[in-house]
Amino acid sequence: MKEKFENYRRFLDGETCNRLDAEVLEMIAKTQKLLAVFNDTQTDDVARRPILEEMLGGIGYYSSVGRNFTCQCGKHIFIGDKSVVGDNCTLRDENRIHIGNQVLIAPNVQFYTATHPINWEERFVENWDEDSGELFFRTRALPITIGDRVWIGGGSIILPGVTIGEGSVIGAGSVVTKPIPANCLAVGNPCRVIRSLKPRYRLRKLSEEDISVLQTLFRETVLHVNARDYTREEVEDWVSCGESAEHMKELLARNDYVAALNEQDEIIGFSSMNTEGYLHSLFVHKDYQRVGVGSLLLSAVEKKAREYGVSEITSEVSLTARPFFEKRGYEVVKVQKRRANRLELTNFVMRKRLKA
Repeated sequence: MKEKFENYRRFLDGETCNRLDAEVLEMIAKTQKLLAVFNDTQTDDVARRPILEEMLGGIGYYSSVGRNFTCQCGKHIFIGDKSVVGDNCTLRDENRIHIGNQVLIAPNVQFYTATHPINWEERFVENWDEDSGELFFRTRALPITIGDRVWIGGGSIILPGVTIGEGSVIGAGSVVTKPIPANCLAVGNPCRVIRSLKPRYRLRKLSEEDISVLQTLFRETVLHVNARDYTREEVEDWVSCGESAEHMKELLARNDYVAALNEQDEIIGFSSMNTEGYLHSLFVHKDYQRVGVGSLLLSAVEKKAREYGVSEITSEVSLTARPFFEKRGYEVVKVQKRRANRLELTNFVMRKRLKA
């Protein structure tokens, strides 16, 4: 029994599994019976509330779940206060689903925590024994987290491992495959952020005390964002340039660095400007792409350039960042190969003439 309990816990930890333990089967069977009563048209709202309290892992004050509700285990679903789950919603809670406070989930929304290996050889069990008590396919499940004050439009699908930050809106019919930052409007298949709703970022000057955070942000951004346009070998060579704390101290001494901070005062991006109008850096955390952080930082360093009396800003811009800079009035001067550490990477010398 202990081994089975541990197998269930490993599954909740995201490990691959092909066994449904007795504990899980009992939970599912009990939930299906409760759902039958909950969804019965003869069951009124007064009677439905205690069923939710028994079936779910937790449900807060003034929260409700609509008719024709479907879930798997029930006990893995946690709903905060003043949240609404509309009619015909499906929450397949093989792993935990956390829904915050004041969340609105429109009808026909589907949450899926379970996934399977992409490779069919890994997905199915070779030489499966029907008497083994195991399934002939493999599954893993990843939790889903919905922040406070999120609104999810009708017919949307939320896939395994997704987190939606507080205050964000998901357009109707979207398929959310990756995390969505806070305070964004995101739509589409796959769901993408199209604009920021309430940017609550602030700026501050950077110092040597911030070096370790800058190194981590630089590394994560290059490995996850710039990897779209550069090879694995190239991005690994690039990130090695930020490993020296002494080099970072030199950059801080030669350039005026500014950081963007979120509501938790965490650094989510940084940029720099020197007295000659050279923009050395602009990096935004991988989870805060396309939500206005880059534009906020660029505006800040352009303002600093004007204070320095600079008439033209120059920068060496990556393949990834070129479209961003072009939309903001920068033009390509030349294409070049720039040595990172061991390798030479393609980038662009770009400039922008500042209006007086």
